Amino acid sequence: MKRSTKVTQEVKAIGDRLRHAINSHSLSVEQIGQKVGLSPTQIYDRIRYGNLRLHEAVALGRLLGIDLEWLATGYEDIPNLEGVVAKLSELHKTKPQTVESFLLTIDRLWLEEQLGSHK
Repeated sequence: MKRSTKVTQEVKAIGDRLRHAINSHSLSVEQIGQKVGLSPTQIYDRIRYGNLRLHEAVALGRLLGIDLEWLATGYEDIPNLEGVVAKLSELHKTKPQTVESFLLTIDRLWLEEQLGSHK
């Protein structure tokens, strides 16, 4: 029985993020492979198919300095989000139109990104 090699968009995106992280790093694929226990061919397969095992993702995340949530989803925590929300709440008391305009702009940009990624 042949194994299916169909790659979903979601899984392909994991490979794309891995490729980006590797290309942004100063180590070569061979050096990265040596440090995490994978051959260059295995790394290229992980990039192509996005089929990382959990221990591989953890090792690559540590080595490349990437967040596992970002690798898996494309999103990561926003540092100090609570502080930003508190400042927006405070500013809203004196300049509500400015804050509302800012939030509407964020909503519009998010929606454009979502619609663009589904084409």
